[in-house]
Amino acid sequence: MIIFLSLGTNIGNRVQNLNKAISLIRSQKDITITLKSKIYETSPMEFLDQDFFLNQVIKLDSNLQSHDLLKITQEIEIKLGRLQKKRKYMPRIIDIDILSYGDLTIRNKNLFIPHPKIKSRKFILKPWSDIAPDYILPNSKISIKELLECVLHLKDKVKEYK
Repeated sequence: MIIFLSLGTNIGNRVQNLNKAISLIRSQKDITITLKSKIYETSPMEFLDQDFFLNQVIKLDSNLQSHDLLKITQEIEIKLGRLQKKRKYMPRIIDIDILSYGDLTIRNKNLFIPHPKIKSRKFILKPWSDIAPDYILPNSKISIKELLECVLHLKDKVKEYK
């Protein structure tokens, strides 16, 4: 199964946080990371009074069930020090979102796949277009690259991190 994850961080050593998350994902016996996007520095959304994020998208190959992958990603977040707060859009050491899971559409209280806000998130679409510009989400007719073109006018900043 082809899976795409989004990684984001804006607390502490952001590059190290991404690398640790990727290392922990890679260490899972049933997961193979096949591609990684460039890293992008992005402005915060919703709650603007916080540091800029680093974001990256990775492509996985796995036969895990979606709920098992969610459990693994949540355990990695906790292991790296993410606090489970009820408020969204706050600063975080690491955030791992399952963007898509093959051609599945999942809607339950714990998991929405494809991630419901992909189409409006330049900080997801830009790195995703690095590794899979022609990918088309389930129940969609346009590619990641085309979705990105639809949001380029938005004011949030996304630039390659060097």
